[in-house]
Amino acid sequence: MNAEPTTPTTRATDEHLLSIDALAAWIGVSPHTVRKWVTRGPATGLVPRMLRINGQIRFRPDDVRVWLDTKEIQ
Repeated sequence: MNAEPTTPTTRATDEHLLSIDALAAWIGVSPHTVRKWVTRGPATGLVPRMLRINGQIRFRPDDVRVWLDTKEIQ
């Protein structure tokens, strides 16, 4: 009998994905502004990394935190 624990192959997280409206509320801008950023694309740096799930744009909270760190004024 193998007593070694198995490691999961997928990334598990307790955090929920954020919608455009949730991201807008978190950072204090309008959903319209976030939608404009999304249409310009993540390569512009205007918006955090995003996912498209069933046609809906979603954001990982960890990706949003990293993105916010890049906006810090030195």
